[in-house]
Amino acid sequence: MNNHLKKLGWVLFALFIISCSGYGEKLVYDGTEVYYKEGVSEDLARKTGAYLQEMGFTDGTTKSVQLTKDSVHHFRMVVQDQYATDTSMDINFEALAFLLSEEVFDGENIRFELCNNTFKTLREIPVHAAGE
Repeated sequence: MNNHLKKLGWVLFALFIISCSGYGEKLVYDGTEVYYKEGVSEDLARKTGAYLQEMGFTDGTTKSVQLTKDSVHHFRMVVQDQYATDTSMDINFEALAFLLSEEVFDGENIRFELCNNTFKTLREIPVHAAGE
């Protein structure tokens, strides 16, 4: 096998491994990756991405969020590791969580999680729906 075919084989293998990352299906809005897993519809993922785009969250820089669901929906956002303990941005996270709950999830309670770049939860931000 010539070297070009070997290199192509390695590139395809790497792309396969990346696509099987377990983060879920992916949509992209202005550089923001919106992953969604089993239990979350593509429509909800599209609605989330469109809302993030409408509010200016998607600004061309690379960002990643993930939607999952068990008994409630989870909005999981990759942040810098410092926000595992740094609460200086919490008011912004709380506002985003509230807006997502109201505008995307029709007023449902959601879990808003700050995650590292492999979607390991660093901590959760409380979300209070309008009715609470």
